[in-house]
Amino acid sequence: MSRFVSLLVLALALAAPAYAHLSVSPIILSFDADAQMRKDMLLENTSERAQYLEIQAARIVEPGAVPETYETSPIPDEVGLLVAPRRLVLQPGEQKRIRVILLEVPEERDLAWRISVSPVVGEVDSRAPVALTQVGYKALVFARPSDPRVDLIAERNGRVLTVTNAGTTNGLLHSGEQCQLPQSCTRVSGRRLWPGMTWQTDLPEDDMPVAFTLSDPSGDQEIRF
Repeated sequence: MSRFVSLLVLALALAAPAYAHLSVSPIILSFDADAQMRKDMLLENTSERAQYLEIQAARIVEPGAVPETYETSPIPDEVGLLVAPRRLVLQPGEQKRIRVILLEVPEERDLAWRISVSPVVGEVDSRAPVALTQVGYKALVFARPSDPRVDLIAERNGRVLTVTNAGTTNGLLHSGEQCQLPQSCTRVSGRRLWPGMTWQTDLPEDDMPVAFTLSDPSGDQEIRF
């Protein structure tokens, strides 16, 4: 087991100009049980310099845990996810696709991975080791089981909201707000809730419900606590 260096998307704003114009899309990939096992990510270099990139997949040991920990291996079957190519060069203005192939199907609950797209120092040479810089992207990839269910159990104690996902797949709580009037609302930050995960947050007010949008395999719906 090893830890990846945390490569936050926000760090690109602070990166050197040579790496400031790399984009990765989409930044989140999801695989449904009955869907195709292959998907693509698009990389684009909008800078005036060539970018030499390394791409690596790592299994998230416990999705939702902070900090995240990872399992890596040079053997894709041991990680459960294949990314190809592993190294590439993007010339100025060039776009290239990364193929992402799911090798392990979840049985009872979600499996999740991170794909790091990291600029490297010097030219890419598959015969030699490379030195990674501390900037780049970390895309999220997850696969849902055949029976994907989000089951949220919530408890309110004044301003403290505690939510547990007792289901089999993750759901994203977002666009949260507490409103005294339709024109007077306070925004509330949400969270992606993985199976078995408990999340606790402090609300702005203790005497009114909070509304979120829940995005899960069934679509988007409003949920109140």
